[in-house]
Amino acid sequence: MSGTHVALYDPEGHLNGELPLDRASHERMVKAALGWPADPGLRPADLEQIALQLTGAAHAVADDVRHAAEQLAGGHTARALVATVLAEAQHRLAADPRGTVRCAQGHARLVRTLYEHLDHLTEAAPRRPVKAL
Repeated sequence: MSGTHVALYDPEGHLNGELPLDRASHERMVKAALGWPADPGLRPADLEQIALQLTGAAHAVADDVRHAAEQLAGGHTARALVATVLAEAQHRLAADPRGTVRCAQGHARLVRTLYEHLDHLTEAAPRRPVKAL
C-alpha cells in the first residue's frame, strides 16, 4: 500500500485532529472541483463522493482553525472573526452532501476559506520561545 492516500469521511469529528491534515491532497481536490465546467460529466454518485470527501476535509480543517484560534489571547480580533467563520461552516456542513456540482464546489470553496483562515491564525499566533538544551 506504499504511495497511496486514504481520505476519511468523519463528519462527526470522531478523529478530532488525531491524523495530520493532507493539505496538498485537499488543495488538489479543491482546485479540481472549482475548475469544473457547468457540467463536468460526472455521475451524481461520483459528485456525492467528492462532496463527502470535501466535507470530511472541511471538518478537519475547521478543527485546526478552532485549535489555532484558542492559542490566541482572549481579546484578539481574529477570534471573533473565526467564531463567525466556524459557525457558518458548521451551518453549511450540517446539510447532507448532495450529488451536484453546486454542492461539491460549495464545499470546495469552504475548504479553501478555512485554510485561508488557518494560515492567517498561524501567522497571528504568538511565537513560543525555544528552550536551549
